Amino acid sequence: MNLAVTPGQLSIGGLAVSLGTLLFVSIRTVLRWRREGFHPPDWASLLVFTSGLLMGLVSALCAGGLLALAAHNVAKATNKVGNTVTGHGSEHLLAPAQPAGLQAGGGFAVFLLLLVLVVLWRCSDSALRRRIALGGVIGSSLGLAGGVVGAASVTVIPWLNAIGAPYLQS
Repeated sequence: MNLAVTPGQLSIGGLAVSLGTLLFVSIRTVLRWRREGFHPPDWASLLVFTSGLLMGLVSALCAGGLLALAAHNVAKATNKVGNTVTGHGSEHLLAPAQPAGLQAGGGFAVFLLLLVLVVLWRCSDSALRRRIALGGVIGSSLGLAGGVVGAASVTVIPWLNAIGAPYLQS
C-alpha cells in the first residue's frame, strides 16, 4: 500500500495566520512570565508546545503516510481560515517546498518521536493537550514554507536520519 501524498502548499493567508498565532502565543507567554515576576518559566508548558511544534514540522516534511496526510489537511484548513481572515489577494500559493531528504531511518525516528508525543499527550491535562495541538498545527503549516524546510533539512533531518539508521540495520 502506497500512501504517497501530494505535498501541500501554503497560501499567503495561511502563512499570516500561522505566524500570527505563533507570535500571539509567544507574546502571551512572555507577558505571563513578566506578570509573575520573572520567575523561571514553566518548563512543562514550554516542552509540550515545542514537542508539538517539532512534530508538526516533521509531519510536514514527511513524503507520505498518515502524518503527511494530516499535515496536508492542516495546511488546507489553515489556508482557508487565512484567506477568509486576511481578505482578497491572500489566496496566492507560496512556492512548494522541496523534498527534505528524510530517509527510512529518519522515518523510524519520526515514528519514535510520535510515540513519545502520544505518551506525553496521554499524561497531560487538557491545558497541556491544547498546547501540544496548537504547536502541531503551527508546526505543520509553517513547515510548508520554503525557508523553514530549508533550515529543517540542514538541521533536523540529518539528526533524525542518524538516530533512526542504526535501528534499521540488521
